[in-house]
Amino acid sequence: MFFIGIFGIQDKEKSIREFDSVICPECGRLTRAELMVYYTYFHFFFIPLFSWNRRYFVRFRCCDSIYAVDEDYVREIRNTEILDTSRLHRIGSQGNICPNCGSYVNPTFNYCPNCGHRLY
Repeated sequence: MFFIGIFGIQDKEKSIREFDSVICPECGRLTRAELMVYYTYFHFFFIPLFSWNRRYFVRFRCCDSIYAVDEDYVREIRNTEILDTSRLHRIGSQGNICPNCGSYVNPTFNYCPNCGHRLY
């Protein structure tokens, strides 16, 4: 955040919409996905005047994995109920997650220490 007296520049995160009953490409669970936009804006007396550097992301609730979305696909998914996960680009997640039990696992492990399931 950059602030001088009565004007400044700030970053903002905003939820656009949510999708119900989506299969997470990271862990394979049935979950909810949230389409979000991150942008930078200039404000005067805390009133936003203009924004730039818009980036769109989809966050899956089950494992907090984040995928980038192209702007042309954002226009399509705003008006539909179906989210095509093959058109998303993986950014990251909070950690490695076991697809069997959902627990967080050290990235160097080959097997889950909680349930013994093989990790890929």
